[in-house]
Amino acid sequence: MKSRKTEYRNYYAALRGTFGDWTYFACLMSAAEVAKRITFANEIHPSRGLSTLIQRALSAIRGAEIGNYLIREKERFFNSMVVAVYEGDPAWHGFSSFTPQTNDIDRRDVPEDAEDSVGFLSFTGDEKIFALDGQHRLAGIKNALKRDPALELGDVSLIMVSHRNTVAGLVRTRRLFTTLNKTARPVGKGEIIALDENDVMAIIARQLVDFNPRFSGKRIKFAQADNLTVNETELTTIGNLYDVLSALFARYPTVRSKHDLHYIRPIDVELKRYREVAEHYFNCLAHSFSEIRAYFDATDARAHLIVKKFRTSEGGHILFRPIGLRLFAEITATLIKKGYSLEDAVGVLASLPNDLKRVPYRDVIWRNGKIVAGGRALARDLLLYQLGVIPEANALRARYARALGVEPRLLKMPSKIKD
Repeated sequence: MKSRKTEYRNYYAALRGTFGDWTYFACLMSAAEVAKRITFANEIHPSRGLSTLIQRALSAIRGAEIGNYLIREKERFFNSMVVAVYEGDPAWHGFSSFTPQTNDIDRRDVPEDAEDSVGFLSFTGDEKIFALDGQHRLAGIKNALKRDPALELGDVSLIMVSHRNTVAGLVRTRRLFTTLNKTARPVGKGEIIALDENDVMAIIARQLVDFNPRFSGKRIKFAQADNLTVNETELTTIGNLYDVLSALFARYPTVRSKHDLHYIRPIDVELKRYREVAEHYFNCLAHSFSEIRAYFDATDARAHLIVKKFRTSEGGHILFRPIGLRLFAEITATLIKKGYSLEDAVGVLASLPNDLKRVPYRDVIWRNGKIVAGGRALARDLLLYQLGVIPEANALRARYARALGVEPRLLKMPSKIKD
């Protein structure tokens, strides 16, 4: 971007840098200007069909979700968006020198390349700017300001690159677009559990581990895995505890949506209620299952002996496997949806088989001495069938027959349980 003069220009404080063979400019632009001036990346495809494809890929739901976040959260924040600029008359105005206003810096210590990186970007308003990375954030900003034009969102950090509207330029910009969007790594479950201050399950999982002796010390393995080997001493993993809470909180105690549970931090009073629900659920498990009660009542020095007794190479108790804890939490949530209280729902669980070698676990989630993680959904539905919550259907019979490797017509379904 070359420096030019014109009658009227908008100026933005900026930094100039290089990375690879790209020259880029980091600057700030008000959210209102971003919503007005920046468009989506359909500009990089001359084909109307491909441009439409990009627009369809932008989830309207996701844009609305981010818009809700911007309107609701005072602590809102975005990382930088990457945008491309072409046409119009963009210009870079670098500083050839600067004068310190205080004695806290010696002008001679400032390297020349640092001076060359500081300046202004200016635009006439005729430039075309489109988002390469951050399209959903852009959609969220547009959504929020459309609903509340007076909303003060502050400044958005932009990283700008120059786009040439030529065949070679289109190829180059498309390559950058795909690189930015394909190599971005979503935040993992472990990072969410450790750091997320909006995700209700993450907050409560941390609170249980930090403040409840039943989950502290060496009782929870700090791993995302959904399984533990027979030699491991913890009851379950932090990732599995998160999944158990996810199943419970989706049905109880409020009508919060799954999205809100993950993205909207409740007020402290409501958070306290969620923690009470979690602790009450495990209290109910201890009341209905003497094996769990024995584990919770054991000292830290002896808790591993309870695990060793009920998690064996032969299978052991379903609740001493992470997959079993999640299964029973999902069934509890289903029963709550059907109108059961939490206490009654967990009471019903006590009537279910608890030995991994028994039907319906055998050859579904327990085969040849190993956990079969992919069988969890089938095992859950078979248990709900046994409880009479869901009817037998050809699809369920076919899934069970496929897991056992038999013909559906020859299959014997698990016995119904009368509670």
